Amino acid sequence: MTTTLTDCRGYALMLAEEGAPAPTLYLYDILGVDLFGGIAARQVIEDLNALGEVPELTVRINSPGGDVFEGIAVYNALVRFPAKVTIHIDGLAASIASLIAMAGDRTVVAENAMLMVHRPWTVAMGDAEEMRRQAGTLDKAWSAMLTTYARRTGRRGPAVSKRVTDAGGEWWMTADEAVSARFADEVEKGAKKAQVFGLSRFRRVPERLAASAAEDDVVLPDPPRVAEIAEPRVTHDPPRRGTSRAVRRRIVDVLRLTT
Repeated sequence: MTTTLTDCRGYALMLAEEGAPAPTLYLYDILGVDLFGGIAARQVIEDLNALGEVPELTVRINSPGGDVFEGIAVYNALVRFPAKVTIHIDGLAASIASLIAMAGDRTVVAENAMLMVHRPWTVAMGDAEEMRRQAGTLDKAWSAMLTTYARRTGRRGPAVSKRVTDAGGEWWMTADEAVSARFADEVEKGAKKAQVFGLSRFRRVPERLAASAAEDDVVLPDPPRVAEIAEPRVTHDPPRRGTSRAVRRRIVDVLRLTT
């Protein structure tokens, strides 16, 4: 079955064909699955295995991040993939999505896109011992992420961590800044400002990015027709009147380990 991404959001694979010499993987959603959808690492791994031997793979990212360990699993799957992997940041690669962007043999960022790095965080409930256990898990996840950022950028992990701290906990980078900091290799021309989503979880969203997210008429051009490879989104009963989708998304965001 072929389809297009719904409202430029979702997970899909465009198989190689005339005009598209390399398969293209679209990561245009939250990493990890919740009641509203999202991208499961298991699905990505299965689909990459199903591609078989191909010389090149293009990955296009527009994601605010999501589950830490789901994102790390996607990163490792792309690093293991034997083809040459080129990653394009089309709109936003924030949080754990910025780590996935490090998996490319080459990473290209649109001139009007952004990349953001921050420490992982979670919401927990329990006694002091449970709080210490959760803090230890977060520290280990951050250490693992810093190792990946350091390998890609050539910066030492502590230097990356200090830069995040100096930025107030969220290091937002424009395309040029991402290349200067060696989080990307090249800036490319963007056709339009990308429609972004999931920004409510962040505290220091740049004004221009927040403004673009609020503009209803600013969307990415529809991608070509693609072979849909994601599992169907989870269906559920409609919420009771008075609970908006934005509020429900916010509730889900704060109940998961996320970066």
